[in-house]
Amino acid sequence: MSLNLRKTSGNALSILSSDVMNRATSFILYALVARHLGAHEFGQLTLAFTLFYAFQVFAVGGLKTLVIRQVAKDRAQTARYFFNGCAIVTLTSIMSITAVWGFLRLMHYSHTTTVIILLLSFGLLPNTFAALCEGIFQAWERMHYIAYVNVPVNIAKVGATFALLITDRGLYAVILVLLCSFFAIATVELWILFRQFPLQRTPIDRSFAWSTACSASTFLGIDGTLAVMSSINILLLSKLAGETEVGLYSAALQLMVPLLLVYQSLAQSIFPMMCRKIDPGYRSLKHIAENALELLMVLALPAVAGLYFLGDHVIGLLYKKPAFVDAFPALRIITFILIFQVFTSVLGQVLLASHREKISLRIVIVDALVNLLVGFPLISLFGLRGAAIALFLTRLTDCIQHYIPSAHLLSGIPVWKLVWKQVVAAACMAVYLAFPEGRASLLTGVSATLIYGGALFGLAVWAAGGMHQFLEKYRPLLSE
Repeated sequence: MSLNLRKTSGNALSILSSDVMNRATSFILYALVARHLGAHEFGQLTLAFTLFYAFQVFAVGGLKTLVIRQVAKDRAQTARYFFNGCAIVTLTSIMSITAVWGFLRLMHYSHTTTVIILLLSFGLLPNTFAALCEGIFQAWERMHYIAYVNVPVNIAKVGATFALLITDRGLYAVILVLLCSFFAIATVELWILFRQFPLQRTPIDRSFAWSTACSASTFLGIDGTLAVMSSINILLLSKLAGETEVGLYSAALQLMVPLLLVYQSLAQSIFPMMCRKIDPGYRSLKHIAENALELLMVLALPAVAGLYFLGDHVIGLLYKKPAFVDAFPALRIITFILIFQVFTSVLGQVLLASHREKISLRIVIVDALVNLLVGFPLISLFGLRGAAIALFLTRLTDCIQHYIPSAHLLSGIPVWKLVWKQVVAAACMAVYLAFPEGRASLLTGVSATLIYGGALFGLAVWAAGGMHQFLEKYRPLLSE
């Protein structure tokens, strides 16, 4: 039992460290481009990445998830799924690169922006091969290989980008580094696959490949809808306002990334526990979800208050360029999605753990439609702020859609009981930050954090009935 626990924990840590490293290095790379090149180039890179990740979903075709499930059931099928999968993703990658070219012809971006997007799109092919390899690693429960490859390559990617930018090499050099990293990851993972796994050459079976592609279509539907939804605002903004506004919008969004990574990490951590503790009345599932909501709200509310009042200082500190301060009005709107994401992160896992993935699919479809319907008129009228409002409304819709079925499943979620202490403490922090006394931003942030922490601790002890009762109440939660 302890061996299985260690293996599961190690695999989970490998995936998490790889994913966090990917997100963290992307965050650093964005910040480096913004600091050294400016808002326009930052917008070009953001637009290129947005299209890359959207078309990557279609290039993979939902195959990674299917391979994980099928190979995990029967490892003897590894070679068959790998070689037929390679044939599928080669075709879908070429189709996706062609689709990117066609999309650029329709959008009529500037020559520089078009070349940057098209160059980055050539990374789709190695990226799909890497996704296929990682699917097999996961199916065999050897996730440490993913971390072994991704962590050093991402560190090297950031180092190379920094070296090129400080020598004024420009955005084309950054794209070259990104392409090299995609090919490096695919090459090393393929080498590991052939060295460490039993892969005997298997001929391509057209009927099997076709049935595999059809079986993966459901996963493609979910992933594709999410990709389209996450791209709508940036694509509309790029066409209706320009690359500079895309850069400002992305600059505001990037400030959400660290806390959203915490949400994601907690959601991935509690998901196996949720799956194991499905009981007839969902009491254990409800207990886990409530504890997670309460914990994440402790982090979300002070972050919202801090960014709302001090976001301009944070933007200036991170990006250095004065032009990025224009993103502050949009940031004030966007920052509230941190509250909505608490509920969607936790309750989304509740729906999946209780085998209600069809509800999740319906939610992302509705989100995409709402984003499109409100995004186009708002961005047309208000530009950058319109994009921020559209994102706010979409995430609010997403939160409501997650809350209603989850509350029905769990026989109610006592939201106010879970968050009132955090709300009161955050209100104390907001009152302090609202006084325009011209204090230094660092001192203000530290003082505000201490006020929040002190108020929250005092309220928690008071609500528990004393220090002893407080320790007894929260000791089991901390141990879990």
